[in-house]
Amino acid sequence: MEHKILNRYPIGNPRRKWRQDHFVLSQFKAIGNNMRKHIKACADVGFDTVELGWASDEQADAAVQLCEQFGLRLIYQNMSRFGGAWDRDPTNANHGPHFSWMRQRLIDSGVWKESSFKGETDIRKVIAEKRHWRSVVGYYLWDEPFVDEQFTVCRQLTDDCEAEDPSALAFTVANPSYNPYFHWDDGAFRTYIERFADVIDPPVLSFDYYPINPTSIGENQLDDSPMWCDLAAVKRVADERNIPFWFYYQGANYKDAPLFTFPMVRLSMYAAAMHGVKALQHYCATGAIVDIDGNRLPFFDHQKRINTEFKALGDTLMALTCKRVFHDAGCLADFEPMKSYVQPFSDSAFLAEPLPFRTSVGEFEDAYGNRYLMVLNRDYASDKTVTLTFKDNYRIYEVSRDDGLQYVKNEGTDRLSLHLEAGDAVLLRLQPADEDAFTIEYRLVK
Repeated sequence: MEHKILNRYPIGNPRRKWRQDHFVLSQFKAIGNNMRKHIKACADVGFDTVELGWASDEQADAAVQLCEQFGLRLIYQNMSRFGGAWDRDPTNANHGPHFSWMRQRLIDSGVWKESSFKGETDIRKVIAEKRHWRSVVGYYLWDEPFVDEQFTVCRQLTDDCEAEDPSALAFTVANPSYNPYFHWDDGAFRTYIERFADVIDPPVLSFDYYPINPTSIGENQLDDSPMWCDLAAVKRVADERNIPFWFYYQGANYKDAPLFTFPMVRLSMYAAAMHGVKALQHYCATGAIVDIDGNRLPFFDHQKRINTEFKALGDTLMALTCKRVFHDAGCLADFEPMKSYVQPFSDSAFLAEPLPFRTSVGEFEDAYGNRYLMVLNRDYASDKTVTLTFKDNYRIYEVSRDDGLQYVKNEGTDRLSLHLEAGDAVLLRLQPADEDAFTIEYRLVK
């Protein structure tokens, strides 16, 4: 069988200079009482990037050195010198009180100075100081800005960062729809995401969604979670502006759900991958893979395994564009905003029948016209066998999560059954069965 080597190329916002050449597996907030153990744990568990969230000056400086030592990339943050988080003006009652407890804690600990709330910035000087470190590949400018005033500050920080070091990622993350000010029920969230993208024009469009909470542990699981609408909306904004799409997933039970299992984490990761993200950002290492002292927690081995899977899939995922996403009828069935994003099955390139219960599918293409499916089991509590009916006979290849190569799964069929573990997914390539068989491998060209 012929094995084709196809070129893939770095991606990026065409209006920005920074380019992404690999699928990013990052984590947020690897800070604690023993920075060496925390950073080493990030390397050992298979993250390639550390996002330095909410660190003190001492922790930030230690992370730079330790990431250099352990071969990790670092998105540097130091809110005592530049940037900020959330609604930064504590004197403004219109956008102040929601995060006052966290903001005051960070001020008291010395992470933030009052200048962080006034738009004062030392970003150019910071970049000049850090640019000789190979580990520092970007700067965490703002954590979830809310209003246009903050967007304007973020835009200036992004422009300054790009001017000082075009190879560095100027990073800002957007809010999800459960933020305190912009929601789906009043139509404000869509406007918020569009304004975020248009004013800042970021190198990547990232947002977070942490769906597991006491109300999501029940019979409906995540069937009614607005996460699916958020993913669709932010994907559309990113696609329309040709900006790489990144996503923070929930890696820890920080919302005090009565049950939190690793299949819930896996579900969020593959749900995002099914929407075409080019980075999976873990929230957060402390409390999920290690404790405050850097000791390993029960999820460590699970996280290591799934990071290995995505490293194997990474070259293929970077080469693909998500064209369409389909869900079964039970996904957000009564959520009015979702109707703007639901695609009819008649639009599918492959699917002949509606999907089984708690099943979702993403359809992908590469630059050469090769087509793929990612099939997701949205049930985080149970394994299931999913049967798909296709419009034609296809030779089906599975992209291995061990080595990233493609292996024939079926020589020709219009009906395929897949066994998927709870919250798990599979990436398949579909080829008309009457064509000569060939496998594909993607390699980066710079």
